[in-house]
Amino acid sequence: MTTSSTLPTPSNPGPFGHKQRKNFFFPEGKTEFNHGSYGTFTRSVKENMMKWHDRAEQNPDRWVRLELKPALRKVRSQLAEFMNCDTDELALVQNTTTGVNTVLRSLKFLPGDRILQLSTGYISIVKTAQYIHDTHENVEIVEVPVVMPMSDQEIVFSVEKAVQDHIAKKDGSRIRLAIIDWISSMPAIVHPVKPLIDMLQSYGIQVLIDGAHVIGQLPIDLKFLNADFFITNCHKWLYSVRGSAVLYVPKRYQNMIHPTAIQGNYQGGFELEFSWKGTMDYSTMLSIEGALEFRKQYGEKAIMNYNHKLAVQGGKIMAEILGTNVLSPYEHQVGYMFNVRLPIKNINHPKIQTEDYLVRHLLDKYNLFSPSFMHGGCFWTRVSSQIYLELDDFVHLGNVWKEVIDELNAETEY
Repeated sequence: MTTSSTLPTPSNPGPFGHKQRKNFFFPEGKTEFNHGSYGTFTRSVKENMMKWHDRAEQNPDRWVRLELKPALRKVRSQLAEFMNCDTDELALVQNTTTGVNTVLRSLKFLPGDRILQLSTGYISIVKTAQYIHDTHENVEIVEVPVVMPMSDQEIVFSVEKAVQDHIAKKDGSRIRLAIIDWISSMPAIVHPVKPLIDMLQSYGIQVLIDGAHVIGQLPIDLKFLNADFFITNCHKWLYSVRGSAVLYVPKRYQNMIHPTAIQGNYQGGFELEFSWKGTMDYSTMLSIEGALEFRKQYGEKAIMNYNHKLAVQGGKIMAEILGTNVLSPYEHQVGYMFNVRLPIKNINHPKIQTEDYLVRHLLDKYNLFSPSFMHGGCFWTRVSSQIYLELDDFVHLGNVWKEVIDELNAETEY
C-alpha cells in the first residue's frame, strides 16, 4: 500500500488520519493525544493476541511444554530482523522498567562505581539507579543536568564534561555505567544517541540505552548503534499489546545478565533463562507478531513520515493558538511527540499544584488528555501524534488547553 508524502486532507484522506480510527478501539467522541504513555493496539493485533491466548487454553500442556518456546523464538527472530541484530541477543520482557531492572540488578557494582544518568531520565529508571545506590556500598549517581532547548552538540558536550569533571577528581572512583534516553519521556526529545554511545564508550563506560519510546517511532540498527544494552517497549509505538518489550544484550555480556525472577533454567544460558518467566499469559508478547503484520500494510517509512510530520505541524498549530512555542526548535529532535509551553501566569497556582487536578479536569470535562509537566521553570504539555489523528485534532486540543489556562489565569485567588 502506498501513501502520499503529504498529510491527509478532506479531499485526499489517504490511508492515515480519521479513517484509521476504525482499526482501533476508541469510542465515538474520544480522541487520544497521549499514545506515548500507554500505547494502544489495533483490532487485528487483538485478534492475533487472542489466537495465541486460545491456543494456550485449548491444550495447556502441549502449549507450555512444546509450542511456547518456538513461538517466542519466532517473534524474537522477527524483531531481530526489524532491529538488525542476532535473534539470540534478544529477550522478551514485560516492559522497559523490567528490562532496566534486569540489567542493573544483574551487574556486579563495586565500591567506587558510579552510574551516570541525565536529569530528564524516566522516574522508574531513576529510582532503579537509586535502589542500586541504596543497596551497594559507595555506589553513587552522577546526574547530568539537561534543560532544553539544547542542540545535539550541547547535549553531547554536557555529558562529556560531566565525565571529564569526574575523572579530574582522581578519587579512585569510576563511572561504570551510563543510562541514556534515546527519546526522553518528559520532555519528549530525541537525543543524539550514537554520538553519546561512541563518546561514553571511548572513556571505557558501558552504555544502557533506555529506548522505551523508540521501536515503531525511529529506525533501529542495533549493530550500528553498538550499545552495551538496549531496551524498548513494543506496546507503545509498535502497536503490540501492553506487557510486551524487548531487551537487547550482546553475546559478550550475556553470561552476567539474568532475569529479575530466577527460575528453573538458571545458568542454562541466556536464551533458556529468558524463555520461561513462570506460569503467565504470554499472548501479549506474542502479539508483537500481529503488530508487525499491521505495520507491513502501510510500510515503516510511510508511518514514520506521517507521524513525524504531524507532530511537527501539530506543535506549530498548538503553539500559535496558545501564543507560546514548542520546546525544541530542531525538527530532528521531534519524533512522534512534541512539547508545547502552557502560558500559565502563576506556576504556583494551587490548582496545578494539586495532584491530578489537570488530569481529572481534562478527562472529566473535555474527554481528552495530554500530560503536563514542569521543565526549565515553565509548564509544558506533551502531545502524541499517531496515524489516527489529523491536524484539526490539534486545533481542538489547543483550544481546550487555551480555555483551561484562561480560566486559571483569570482566577485572582492564588
